[in-house]
Amino acid sequence: MTEILEGPSISKHDNPKKLVFMLHGYGDNAANFMHLAHPIDQDDWMAQYIALNGPGFIPGNFMGYQWFDLYPNGIYIADAGPREFQQIQKEIDEVVTRIIYTMKQYCDSLDLTLADCILMGFSQGGMMTFEVGNQLKEKLGGLVILSGRVMKEDPIKNSILKETPILLLHGEQDEVIPIKSFYKSVEYLSANNCNVESHALPADAHNISPEAITLLQNFLKKIL
Repeated sequence: MTEILEGPSISKHDNPKKLVFMLHGYGDNAANFMHLAHPIDQDDWMAQYIALNGPGFIPGNFMGYQWFDLYPNGIYIADAGPREFQQIQKEIDEVVTRIIYTMKQYCDSLDLTLADCILMGFSQGGMMTFEVGNQLKEKLGGLVILSGRVMKEDPIKNSILKETPILLLHGEQDEVIPIKSFYKSVEYLSANNCNVESHALPADAHNISPEAITLLQNFLKKIL
């Protein structure tokens, strides 16, 4: 049986009408990422925010989680070959199943649908955000990729994903995931006729700045 992913949630409303699921970055945890809910929330959205913990612990970091191993077979992902990427994709597929299952459990408990849900992720969580959207056979309200990247290169066959609003935000000074990954991701999504909005932020590094929060709010206003 698929296991639900754990993490904190907050809402000002007894019967929220929208759900915003949040996926943290590599080595972080759901509780740390939950702080983003307060500055972006607006009362009229009637939203509940749910931050999920990645399923994998990082050796030596008992407060940090990962969505997939950055060192398959002891090889860093940037130097990985076909065998390592096959292992990574297997891990990703298993976690995508758990994320979707978790989202549906929340939806069922509140009599909502996946169309009422926004999925957003930072860094490695942003990578997982796209993977979830790409595998889903139901339309989400929107996808938000913060300082992440799209790892796929093959053509997108999921017509539902192409209809889903997608926001990409990335700092031009990012030292963890270089800005070239952002431009490559935007080019890929645009070439596949996705509904994408993107912003490169000149002063930002690998972080979520006040400017990024404003852009995120504006995007959510349009789709919530």
